Amino acid sequence: MRLQQKAVLFTLPLILVPTLVLGLLSLNYTYNAQSRLERAALQEEVDHRTDVIDSFVQTGRSALVSLVNNIDFQQASQVWAETRDTNVLVEAAQEKVRSFFASYPSTLAVKFYDNNRNLVHVFNNPNNDTPPSATTLLNQYRDWFLIPHEQNGSMALVNQTLWFLNTGKHHSELRTLGFIQLVKQPDWASLLNLKDESSGLLSERERVILADVDANIVLALPRGNLGNELPRPLFNKLKASAVKHTFVSVNDDSNTFNFASRIIDEKYLLFYGTQPSQLLDFHSSYIWGAAITVLLTIILSPVLLHYNFNKFIVGRIERLANAKRQVAQGNLDVKLKSAANDEIGDLFASFNVMVRQLIVYRENERESRLRLEYKVKERTEELEKTNQRLEQTNSELESAKELSEQANELKSAFVANISHEIRTPLTAILGFTEQVLSTEIHSPDQRDLLNRVLKSGRHLLALINDILDLSKIESNKLDLEISEINLFQALSDVESILSAQASDKKLGFTFNFDYPIPKTIRSDATRLKQILFNLISNAIKFTEKGSVTVSVGFDQDQDQGQVIVKVKDTGIGMTKEVQKRIFAPFVQADVSISRKFGGTGLGLVISNSLAGLLGGNISLESEPGVGSEFTVRFKANGDERDFTLDLVENKDELQEILSEISQDDTNDNTQVSGRVLVAEDVEDNQHLFGLLLRSLNLDYVMVENGQKAVEKALMEDFDLILMDMQMPIMGGLEATKLIRQAGVSTPIYALTANVMTEDVGRHIEAGCSGTIAKPIDKKEFVKVLTNELSGREDSEQEIISSDQMIQLTESYIAQLLEQIALLMSMTEPKDLADLSAECHKIKGSAGSYGFMELTQKASLLERQCLELADKNDDIQHHQWQNILDEKQALIDLANQTISDFRANSGT
Repeated sequence: MRLQQKAVLFTLPLILVPTLVLGLLSLNYTYNAQSRLERAALQEEVDHRTDVIDSFVQTGRSALVSLVNNIDFQQASQVWAETRDTNVLVEAAQEKVRSFFASYPSTLAVKFYDNNRNLVHVFNNPNNDTPPSATTLLNQYRDWFLIPHEQNGSMALVNQTLWFLNTGKHHSELRTLGFIQLVKQPDWASLLNLKDESSGLLSERERVILADVDANIVLALPRGNLGNELPRPLFNKLKASAVKHTFVSVNDDSNTFNFASRIIDEKYLLFYGTQPSQLLDFHSSYIWGAAITVLLTIILSPVLLHYNFNKFIVGRIERLANAKRQVAQGNLDVKLKSAANDEIGDLFASFNVMVRQLIVYRENERESRLRLEYKVKERTEELEKTNQRLEQTNSELESAKELSEQANELKSAFVANISHEIRTPLTAILGFTEQVLSTEIHSPDQRDLLNRVLKSGRHLLALINDILDLSKIESNKLDLEISEINLFQALSDVESILSAQASDKKLGFTFNFDYPIPKTIRSDATRLKQILFNLISNAIKFTEKGSVTVSVGFDQDQDQGQVIVKVKDTGIGMTKEVQKRIFAPFVQADVSISRKFGGTGLGLVISNSLAGLLGGNISLESEPGVGSEFTVRFKANGDERDFTLDLVENKDELQEILSEISQDDTNDNTQVSGRVLVAEDVEDNQHLFGLLLRSLNLDYVMVENGQKAVEKALMEDFDLILMDMQMPIMGGLEATKLIRQAGVSTPIYALTANVMTEDVGRHIEAGCSGTIAKPIDKKEFVKVLTNELSGREDSEQEIISSDQMIQLTESYIAQLLEQIALLMSMTEPKDLADLSAECHKIKGSAGSYGFMELTQKASLLERQCLELADKNDDIQHHQWQNILDEKQALIDLANQTISDFRANSGT
């Protein structure tokens, strides 16, 4: 086939096909639009008729409810229930039923049945037919249904409701007497709007079918020859259309109907159908016009295309083809000439250049092909070897990765399990030891031994916590709890714990502040105190004589500001080699250090990691025999939320803050009362919790598994539930979920040795209010009880009776007299450290007995002593005189406090 013919054949469809496609698309669009309109109209019609039936049913239901709830009818029902006197019932209901017949002409009857389905009375509508027989009705207890009417062959609608006697205010006090039925015979054709308004006859274009869920035809308008049951495939298609809101086409004799469906109260299906309309009506003129247009296009297009292609393209291409054939035959002297300055002319020029280059390329072709083949072969072999090595390496890396992940998972599981197994017995060990120490022990040796047990148990607990923290850090599972905290409160907490250690070793222990310093920061209080406690306790541990100084400053030039804490000691110091590896796990200076000072070498690596999480780091400067200085930096705004820094500018402002902290620390004397449910399976722990709760005069119930805890929580009232998480028969998580599902809102605290973040999250998700870690920290345990059980109106008992408190206070007064005598003996600057220590003791104990003013005075004097502690021999006379004046004021206040107490107590 020549090019001219191909041009005609290729171009002609480009003209004709779009024309035909556009016509078909227009036709299809018109058809679809008409279909959507008809479907929407059909859906609206079936919805309307469904609403009509629903409204008709609701009208009957409202009428029955109005009758049952009528006061006169209720009174008559009371009399009938006692005497079975039907006349009383008839008189009470007659007027109401008569209004039914007047308001709803379609009503056939109102029937009353007792609980044994015996007909009590029937009110028949004198204007309508006799209602259907009672036997059919009594077999159904639905609130409404359709039944056939024997006389007229149509369907009657029955509304049915319970006949009850209201004997109280609650539903549980309703007494059922039977049920009442309202039988109505509607004009279904009029009700469903199927009659023609002019003729009053049924519409020929509409069909309504009402079937039950078993495909039985209950109502059909017009009836026709449908029979009593719809074919199951057709019923399934119609039922599916009710769910999908579509319609189904059905052939009825020679007519086609589109049916839409709706489900009514899960009992019946309403099918509404109508004949489809004519979609499109094309006029013959449109067809002839389109045919002539297509015919002219077919005739003229090939002629014009043939002429133009032959003149401008085909002839010149034939010249190029002839030249190509000559070159193919080996004649490279061919040269094409063209005067036209167009694409084909450019093609001729390019052909001439190609022929000239072909001569050169032919000479070099063989040599280039040989070199290329050799290089391709060589590179292919190298690539295959490289791929083999890469596959082997990838396989080894995947195996190593799988082994590493398995080892990490096994390690985490082992750490969690061993933590739980060790914490559980530690709960009893530490708890019982603390309880024994809180009683009178006459033997000093026994008290010493118990203190050693308590100290060793706490050391073991600290080791477990360090191992857990290190495991979380290595697996990137350590989460921070950032909140606003009082920086000076955190420093005061650390100082109150560690000052006794420094005092026991007779070391100077001071805090210096480089103002301004933020009062409140956003950080994790627990982790911050953990870092400071590790660094300061290490400094005290490795210092035999001299002092430990903690300097606190603030660098405002850093982003969001950085708090800087320096811990400097005069201890043993470290060499450069030790400093390089001191932040590695389980590392200490040498074996002799471990033997002499103890420890596992985990504190610094954990502190360094925590400092990094808080947005800072820890640095070290040390010299053997001189001492060490650790510097920890952390962000003042740990999570970079909007936060305003409140800076403390001088010592006076600091004193006010410390006084507030001291007063808050001594104000914790809240009474508790209530009833506690404890679920714990270990007998030792049961005994321990019993001792702790009895010491607080709390009433408690002890159970040994979660199943019994659920039973107790649902049957009795408790103010607090303590739930062990791992118990036989039913665990704590499952028990907590069941209690919450039952609607019990009592606070539930988890008792568990599994205190990792994911474990605590599961406790909260199950419904726990919080988690109490094992071993039990007595202070934290009492704090939880205080938070949940304090301030109750029924709290009439004190944890310590008044007589016991007076006896304790008298013992403290005797001790205070000794402290006053000791204070009076301190008259020289060399006594500054001892004076500071005694003030610290008074500050920590006086508030517990209600002597708040004495606590504040001792705290102020202690702070002044600490500020002069570093000066030693450089203390000026006027400075020491101020200390003596404050000391005398403290002694006077103590004597006055003793006098006031004895005057009030009559001793």
